[in-house]
Amino acid sequence: MGEIKIKKLLTITQAEVFPNMEEVETVFEDRLTGKSIVLDNEGKMALVGAAVNNIYTLPGGGIKTNESVEEGVIREAREEIGCVIHMESMLGVIDDYRNRDKKHCISYCAIAKVVGDKGEPELTEEEKENGLHVIWVSKEEAFKILEEEMSKVKTGDINFYNTAFNVMRDFEFVKKYLG
Repeated sequence: MGEIKIKKLLTITQAEVFPNMEEVETVFEDRLTGKSIVLDNEGKMALVGAAVNNIYTLPGGGIKTNESVEEGVIREAREEIGCVIHMESMLGVIDDYRNRDKKHCISYCAIAKVVGDKGEPELTEEEKENGLHVIWVSKEEAFKILEEEMSKVKTGDINFYNTAFNVMRDFEFVKKYLG
Protein backbone atom coordinates (compact mmCIF):
# COMPACT_ATOMS: atom_id res chain seq x y z
CA MET A 1 0.00 0.00 0.00
CA GLY A 2 3.03 2.27 0.17
CA GLU A 3 3.05 5.37 2.35
CA ILE A 4 -0.10 5.59 4.43
CA LYS A 5 -1.84 8.97 4.38
CA ILE A 6 -4.90 8.47 6.46
CA LYS A 7 -7.52 10.70 8.01
CA LYS A 8 -7.40 11.19 11.75
CA LEU A 9 -10.89 10.45 13.01
CA LEU A 10 -10.67 11.17 16.72
CA THR A 11 -8.49 11.66 19.78
CA ILE A 12 -9.64 9.96 22.98
CA THR A 13 -8.41 11.06 26.39
CA GLN A 14 -8.54 9.30 29.73
CA ALA A 15 -11.02 11.94 30.95
CA GLU A 16 -13.50 10.80 28.28
CA VAL A 17 -13.19 7.12 29.18
CA PHE A 18 -12.77 7.43 32.96
CA PRO A 19 -14.11 10.88 33.95
CA ASN A 20 -13.58 10.24 37.68
CA MET A 21 -9.96 9.12 37.38
CA GLU A 22 -7.36 11.66 38.42
CA GLU A 23 -5.37 13.19 35.56
CA VAL A 24 -1.67 13.57 36.22
CA GLU A 25 0.91 15.08 33.92
CA THR A 26 2.38 12.22 31.92
CA VAL A 27 5.09 11.66 29.34
CA PHE A 28 3.61 9.26 26.81
CA GLU A 29 5.31 6.55 24.76
CA ASP A 30 3.88 6.00 21.26
CA ARG A 31 2.38 2.58 20.48
CA LEU A 32 1.21 1.78 16.95
CA THR A 33 -1.70 -0.62 16.59
CA GLY A 34 -3.50 -2.05 13.60
CA LYS A 35 -7.20 -2.90 13.72
CA SER A 36 -9.40 -4.23 10.96
CA ILE A 37 -12.99 -4.46 9.94
CA VAL A 38 -12.86 -7.92 8.35
CA LEU A 39 -15.74 -9.18 6.24
CA ASP A 40 -16.16 -12.78 5.16
CA ASN A 41 -17.67 -13.99 1.86
CA GLU A 42 -21.18 -13.62 3.33
CA GLY A 43 -20.56 -10.01 4.39
CA LYS A 44 -20.33 -10.88 8.09
CA MET A 45 -17.90 -8.98 10.32
CA ALA A 46 -15.38 -10.53 12.71
CA LEU A 47 -15.40 -9.53 16.36
CA VAL A 48 -12.96 -10.90 18.90
CA GLY A 49 -14.14 -11.62 22.43
CA ALA A 50 -12.60 -12.78 25.65
CA ALA A 51 -14.39 -15.00 28.15
CA VAL A 52 -12.71 -13.17 31.06
CA ASN A 53 -14.69 -9.99 30.41
CA ASN A 54 -17.33 -10.93 27.81
CA ILE A 55 -16.44 -7.86 25.70
CA TYR A 56 -16.03 -7.82 21.92
CA THR A 57 -13.69 -5.64 19.87
CA LEU A 58 -12.29 -5.57 16.35
CA PRO A 59 -9.38 -7.88 15.55
CA GLY A 60 -5.98 -6.31 15.82
CA GLY A 61 -3.17 -5.36 18.10
CA GLY A 62 0.31 -3.94 18.35
CA ILE A 63 2.42 -3.29 15.27
CA LYS A 64 5.91 -4.70 15.68
CA THR A 65 8.85 -2.34 15.14
CA ASN A 66 10.00 -4.26 12.08
CA GLU A 67 6.65 -4.31 10.25
CA SER A 68 4.49 -1.86 8.35
CA VAL A 69 0.94 -1.06 9.44
CA GLU A 70 -0.34 -3.26 6.59
CA GLU A 71 1.88 -6.18 7.63
CA GLY A 72 0.77 -5.82 11.26
CA VAL A 73 -2.94 -5.71 10.38
CA ILE A 74 -2.60 -8.82 8.22
CA ARG A 75 -0.59 -10.68 10.90
CA GLU A 76 -3.01 -9.76 13.68
CA ALA A 77 -6.00 -10.99 11.64
CA ARG A 78 -4.26 -14.32 11.00
CA GLU A 79 -3.40 -14.70 14.69
CA GLU A 80 -6.70 -13.57 16.24
CA ILE A 81 -9.32 -14.77 13.75
CA GLY A 82 -7.41 -17.42 11.80
CA CYS A 83 -7.90 -15.73 8.43
CA VAL A 84 -5.76 -14.53 5.60
CA ILE A 85 -7.08 -11.11 4.64
CA HIS A 86 -6.76 -8.68 1.77
CA MET A 87 -6.77 -5.05 2.82
CA GLU A 88 -9.09 -3.04 0.60
CA SER A 89 -8.61 0.41 2.13
CA MET A 90 -7.72 2.32 5.25
CA LEU A 91 -10.67 3.72 7.18
CA GLY A 92 -8.78 6.10 9.42
CA VAL A 93 -6.72 6.52 12.55
CA ILE A 94 -7.73 7.17 16.16
CA ASP A 95 -5.23 8.06 18.80
CA ASP A 96 -5.76 7.83 22.52
CA TYR A 97 -3.83 8.81 25.60
CA ARG A 98 -3.73 6.18 28.37
CA ASN A 99 -2.32 8.01 31.38
CA ARG A 100 -2.13 4.98 33.66
CA ASP A 101 0.03 3.07 31.16
CA LYS A 102 1.81 6.18 29.85
CA LYS A 103 0.86 5.13 26.31
CA HIS A 104 -0.18 7.19 23.31
CA CYS A 105 -1.89 4.56 21.16
CA ILE A 106 -2.08 5.37 17.46
CA SER A 107 -4.59 2.91 15.99
CA TYR A 108 -4.97 2.45 12.25
CA CYS A 109 -8.09 0.69 10.99
CA ALA A 110 -8.27 -1.16 7.68
CA ILE A 111 -11.25 -2.52 5.81
CA ALA A 112 -10.45 -6.05 4.65
CA LYS A 113 -11.93 -9.19 3.14
CA VAL A 114 -11.19 -12.80 4.00
CA VAL A 115 -9.17 -14.58 1.32
CA GLY A 116 -10.02 -18.28 0.98
CA ASP A 117 -11.36 -20.31 3.86
CA LYS A 118 -11.43 -19.36 7.53
CA GLY A 119 -8.84 -21.13 9.62
CA GLU A 120 -8.02 -21.51 13.29
CA PRO A 121 -6.66 -18.55 15.28
CA GLU A 122 -2.99 -18.70 16.34
CA LEU A 123 -3.47 -17.72 19.98
CA THR A 124 -0.84 -17.15 22.62
CA GLU A 125 -1.10 -19.09 25.89
CA GLU A 126 -2.42 -15.95 27.63
CA GLU A 127 -5.09 -15.49 24.93
CA LYS A 128 -6.12 -19.13 25.33
CA GLU A 129 -6.34 -18.71 29.12
CA ASN A 130 -8.49 -15.58 28.64
CA GLY A 131 -10.86 -17.49 26.35
CA LEU A 132 -10.18 -15.39 23.26
CA HIS A 133 -12.57 -16.34 20.46
CA VAL A 134 -14.04 -14.94 17.25
CA ILE A 135 -17.66 -14.46 16.24
CA TRP A 136 -18.97 -13.57 12.80
CA VAL A 137 -22.01 -11.29 12.82
CA SER A 138 -23.85 -8.98 10.45
CA LYS A 139 -22.59 -5.41 10.25
CA GLU A 140 -25.73 -4.25 12.04
CA GLU A 141 -25.25 -6.79 14.84
CA ALA A 142 -21.58 -5.76 15.21
CA PHE A 143 -22.69 -2.15 15.60
CA LYS A 144 -25.34 -3.15 18.14
CA ILE A 145 -22.83 -5.18 20.20
CA LEU A 146 -20.29 -2.35 20.26
CA GLU A 147 -23.01 0.23 20.97
CA GLU A 148 -24.12 -1.79 24.02
CA GLU A 149 -20.53 -2.05 25.21
CA MET A 150 -20.05 1.68 24.65
CA SER A 151 -23.01 2.34 26.95
CA LYS A 152 -21.25 0.20 29.59
CA VAL A 153 -18.14 2.38 29.23
CA LYS A 154 -20.24 5.52 29.68
CA THR A 155 -21.92 4.17 32.82
CA GLY A 156 -18.62 2.95 34.30
CA ASP A 157 -19.58 -0.72 34.05
CA ILE A 158 -16.35 -1.70 32.25
CA ASN A 159 -13.57 -1.63 34.81
CA PHE A 160 -10.80 -3.06 32.63
CA TYR A 161 -8.72 0.05 31.83
CA ASN A 162 -7.45 -0.82 28.35
CA THR A 163 -10.66 -2.64 27.37
CA ALA A 164 -12.69 0.53 27.95
CA PHE A 165 -10.40 2.49 25.62
CA ASN A 166 -10.55 -0.33 23.05
CA VAL A 167 -14.35 -0.42 23.10
CA MET A 168 -14.60 3.33 22.58
CA ARG A 169 -12.06 3.26 19.74
CA ASP A 170 -13.60 0.28 17.95
CA PHE A 171 -17.14 1.65 18.30
CA GLU A 172 -15.97 4.84 16.58
CA PHE A 173 -14.30 2.85 13.78
CA VAL A 174 -17.44 0.78 13.12
CA LYS A 175 -19.67 3.86 13.33
CA LYS A 176 -17.46 5.62 10.74
CA TYR A 177 -17.44 2.51 8.52
CA LEU A 178 -21.23 2.19 8.54
CA GLY A 179 -21.48 5.94 7.92
